[in-house]
Amino acid sequence: MQSNILSLVAATLIIASSTQLSNAETLRWTRAADALTLDPHAQNDGVTHAILNHIYESLVWRDAEGKLVPRLATEWSLKEGDPTTWVFKLRKDVKFHDGADFTADDVVFTLDRARSDKSNLRQLHADVEKVTAVDDNTVEVKLRAPNAIYPNNLTGTYILDKEWAEKHDVKDVQDIAAGKDNYAVRNTNGTGPYTLKSREVGVRTVLDANPAYWAEKKPEITEIVYTPIADNATRVAALLSGEVDFLHEVPVQDIERLRNTPGI
Repeated sequence: MQSNILSLVAATLIIASSTQLSNAETLRWTRAADALTLDPHAQNDGVTHAILNHIYESLVWRDAEGKLVPRLATEWSLKEGDPTTWVFKLRKDVKFHDGADFTADDVVFTLDRARSDKSNLRQLHADVEKVTAVDDNTVEVKLRAPNAIYPNNLTGTYILDKEWAEKHDVKDVQDIAAGKDNYAVRNTNGTGPYTLKSREVGVRTVLDANPAYWAEKKPEITEIVYTPIADNATRVAALLSGEVDFLHEVPVQDIERLRNTPGI
């Protein structure tokens, strides 16, 4: 079953799920907190990434073994004769959710946005001097000094559609520290396997499978419903009652009980 949620959290945290989950068309899951924003460059926390990672995509990603693998970039290497410049070859025939083409201009725009003052990702790109589109499918990232591991910093930098951002006046990152709002806080336009269907902050976020997703393997779960539940007892009760299929952040005192509960 294709699910970024499962592959991410199962490897790092205690989880509990219904034994019926593998046959589900709708995945209902919960954890204690909600995403702080949907602006892909405003925050760099786990809860926000757990939602955004289904909607947006980065140039590179890590597989289940932690190996750096292609995502929107098909390959990357240092420029011949220049140890300060990384060259990224981009995946062709990728569309944003609104049907717009994914190009090098979107990568340049994203990396410039992600290293701006209000971005919570800026320290990941502090060494970047300039980002240049060589052609529609090639980007060069010029660093101030050699950095052999810079691609590792790109796994959580999600690519935003330049034209969409300009159209909706979100060229600048949300100033979350000042309590500012923008269109990208509650609206999205990524290239990922899921699209945003609805969002009620602190209550419920619903994602639908993207029928035009570029990857050969399409999402098998057609709908993801995320419901944040802050109270530990209520969160566990939701799993036991069948209200949710998947529980993240299992309270320590409930681990043994859930382990011995039929159907969990």
